[in-house]
Amino acid sequence: MKLLVEIYEARGVDHHIVRNALAKLKREGYVHSPERSRYSLTKAGMSFLTGINSKPQLLDRRWDGRWLSVLFEVPETERKKRDAFRGDLLQLGFGGLYKSVYISPWDYAAEALRFAEHHGLADRVTLSRGAFVHGAPTPRQATQLWRLDALNETYEKQLAWLRSEFLPAIAAAQIGDSDDGLSAFVRFLELGERMADLSLSDPMLPEELLEEDWLGRTCFGEMQACLTRLANAIPAASPYRHFVSRYL
Repeated sequence: MKLLVEIYEARGVDHHIVRNALAKLKREGYVHSPERSRYSLTKAGMSFLTGINSKPQLLDRRWDGRWLSVLFEVPETERKKRDAFRGDLLQLGFGGLYKSVYISPWDYAAEALRFAEHHGLADRVTLSRGAFVHGAPTPRQATQLWRLDALNETYEKQLAWLRSEFLPAIAAAQIGDSDDGLSAFVRFLELGERMADLSLSDPMLPEELLEEDWLGRTCFGEMQACLTRLANAIPAASPYRHFVSRYL
C-alpha cells in the first residue's frame, strides 16, 4: 500500500483518492484485503483485469468467422444486476445486436460466464457460438453497431498527443537517467492508463469487420513501442522494475 501511494502521489494523486478507489473496488468484489494495507485481486477482479489486458493481443489474431452470442432475460426488479452485466460485456468488446442480445467475433464465453456468475445471473444467460445464417454484420454495420467513427476520432487525437506531446516530453526529460526509475514508471503508468481506457472502448474487431481508414492498430502499435522504451529505461535494481517485466 505504501508503495502504491508513493507512486500515485508522484503523479499528483492524493493518497485519499487511492484509498477510496481501493475501498470501492473492495465493495464491488474486485479486491479483498486479508489484512490492513494489503490488497489482492479476487477471482472477479482477475477475470476483469485479464480480459482488458488481453484485448490488444487480439490485434494479431486471425478470426475464424464465428460469433459468440450472449442472450439474457432479466426482470426490471433486477435492473442493477442487468445493467452491471451489460456494462461488463460492453467493456469486453461485445456489441448490442438487439435488446439483451450481445455479440462478439471473439470467444469470450468463459469471461461472460464469470461475469454472469459474479452478478448472480448465470441462470438467466444463454451463450451460443457459430456463424450467422443471415444478417451477419458487415464492416459498415459494424461501424454503426460499435460506434467506431467516434472511436476512430479518439484514436486520431491520441496519436497526435503521443507524437507531438508525450514523446517529445520523454526525450526532453531524458527519462530514466536521473533517478531510481520512478519518473519513467510514472510516465509508463500514464501511457498505460490511456491504453487501458482505449481497450475498454475498443472491441478489437478483426480486420474483416473494419473500414480501411481504421487507426486503432496504428495507435496501439506506437503506444506499445513507447511502453517498451519506458520499461527498458527503468534500472534493473529499481523497485519498479518488476511491474514492467512483461515489456522487457
